[in-house]
Amino acid sequence: MKKRNNPLFLSVMIAALNEEKNIERTIRETLKIKKYKLEVLVVLDSKTTDRTEEVAKKAGAKVIQTGKWLGKGAALRLALPFTKGDIVVQMDADYQFMPYDIPKLVEPLLRGFDVALGSRYEKGGNPEKGSVTKLRRIGIFGLSLLTSIFCGQLITDMPAGFKAFKKKVLKDINMQINHYGYEAEVIIKAAQKNYKIICVPIDYKTRVAGNSKLIPFKDGYLFLKTILSVGLRGFFN
Repeated sequence: MKKRNNPLFLSVMIAALNEEKNIERTIRETLKIKKYKLEVLVVLDSKTTDRTEEVAKKAGAKVIQTGKWLGKGAALRLALPFTKGDIVVQMDADYQFMPYDIPKLVEPLLRGFDVALGSRYEKGGNPEKGSVTKLRRIGIFGLSLLTSIFCGQLITDMPAGFKAFKKKVLKDINMQINHYGYEAEVIIKAAQKNYKIICVPIDYKTRVAGNSKLIPFKDGYLFLKTILSVGLRGFFN
């Protein structure tokens, strides 16, 4: 690998809705990483009613308002033009994915991979006991298996909201899905464009404050719909 003269610049994008109790720790732990030049962008849901914005700014993040909330996928797509980094990391605000794992996602991109997917179920992954219900785990395995079929490689944790991309790759993927289904969209589109994808084992903790914004059956259906629509479209293009 060619030695860099300047430190690598990372943009960490975090979509947030009423996460005042978790967002500060997530940001501060992210900014402790001194291996890279780093910025944290919190993309704020317009439906937020608590102090998430104030807490995020105080912790050192730049807060982006995207206007009318259309979904997590739309939020990250609209925030992408504001990123300054060579690599873009997406991470949830709830402090279940650990910021200290960010370098584990970034390093493969420096070795020639284009997309790194954080995976709780890759060998070496460590989901804390009780952090994922049995029903959700079954859904994760099923949706990941279907995603794998369209990608032509094993994807072990498609829904995980902890991913890293070379910025030029993420722009080329051209996200269109507004809801949670974008997690599948970006993976399948990357595979269709022959980008190199790697699954990276990560830690995952139990949520200690607030409630998950994911609705299992509704969002599970949206994941399934996205996998089939994006995957099948690739076959016919």
